[in-house]
Amino acid sequence: MTASRQIALPARGAKPMKGQIAVITGSTRGLGFAIAQALLQAGATVVISGRSATALRTARRSLEPHGVVRALRCDVRQERQVYALARRVVNQFGRIDLWINNAGHSGASGRILETPPAQAQEIFLTNDLGTLYGARAALHFMQARRQGTLVNLYGAGSFLRPATPTALYGASKAWVTSFTRSLAKEVAGSGVHIIGFSPGMLLTEMLTSPRVIGQAGRDMLKNYGFVLRLLGRSPERAAERLVRLLQSNRRSFIEYRLFKPWTPLQALLRIGWENLTRTGKTPRFSLRHQAPYKPRI
Repeated sequence: MTASRQIALPARGAKPMKGQIAVITGSTRGLGFAIAQALLQAGATVVISGRSATALRTARRSLEPHGVVRALRCDVRQERQVYALARRVVNQFGRIDLWINNAGHSGASGRILETPPAQAQEIFLTNDLGTLYGARAALHFMQARRQGTLVNLYGAGSFLRPATPTALYGASKAWVTSFTRSLAKEVAGSGVHIIGFSPGMLLTEMLTSPRVIGQAGRDMLKNYGFVLRLLGRSPERAAERLVRLLQSNRRSFIEYRLFKPWTPLQALLRIGWENLTRTGKTPRFSLRHQAPYKPRI
């Protein structure tokens, strides 16, 4: 296992990823879309994917001015669809240089015992089995060439701290971390690079329009606006950092965290300055409420 550490990142502007073939799951919006745009600007050919044909068309049209982009439908919960995505990319471009398991589902905020089992199933199917299927499909083609990079997205819970009020999401990300570390050990020496990337709290729809379960969920999020202002950052910032990491990394396995131990202190100082200069504001968000789950016993 390789510990998290600060990377010496190369200067912006160059296009060292020119000709690289990159696949990003769940990339019609949010962080996945931002990563696609950053990779295109770095010169890569990018294949975006998602469940919705309409969302794929919209995302492709927005990305096309930045470079060569293809859009393919794929539900990462379905193993056959993930393998079909990988095969179509290889058939069209001859190889896969980079595969990013970005597709994710957060579920609603609230207590574990009040969360509907169907939501838990959706979280684990998307975040965990989706990552497993993507890794298998990518490595099937990468190991044959003895080169390529697989990126798994970490999140709250990845480093085994309580993730309430999104505990089930956190549990799914703890699985992703354990899986990534084990996979990296198993494929060491194969020529494939593995990256566990933790982007921190991002101002995407997942956080700006969350669902909240019951009164307990509302109580947990009573200071949500301040937390978003304190720790929320743009997905474009995280995407740029990932692309620069991809350009510089030479290790077979590395974990990279944008959230540092000193991040909250820096954020408090920033907010203090913004309050003094009247330049800051709380990000806009809306909470969608739902009733708590009550099992039939």
